[in-house]
Amino acid sequence: TAVIANQNQQNQVMFSVDAKRWQFTPDVIRVKKGQKVKIIINNTDTTHGINLPDFNVSGNDSVEFIADKTGEFSFSCNTYCGPGHTTMKGKIIVTE
Repeated sequence: TAVIANQNQQNQVMFSVDAKRWQFTPDVIRVKKGQKVKIIINNTDTTHGINLPDFNVSGNDSVEFIADKTGEFSFSCNTYCGPGHTTMKGKIIVTE
């Protein structure tokens, strides 16, 4: 499921992502290059988080970064949450 957010006057977009064993909802986020992105993580069953190495961010409550390059970038859970932890992934798609 992909979600596209509306941008405000400061060129910032915000997403709310539900994290539960072993999935993110939504697991695909689309943004435009140059936007400031904030992802708020709603942990619904235990502590999860997001690790997005391509933008050098990781956090359990939220992450913020500037989408300064185009492409598809994987994110994963940054906190061990059980046997399905390694399959808990999503992606951010950054377009021009």
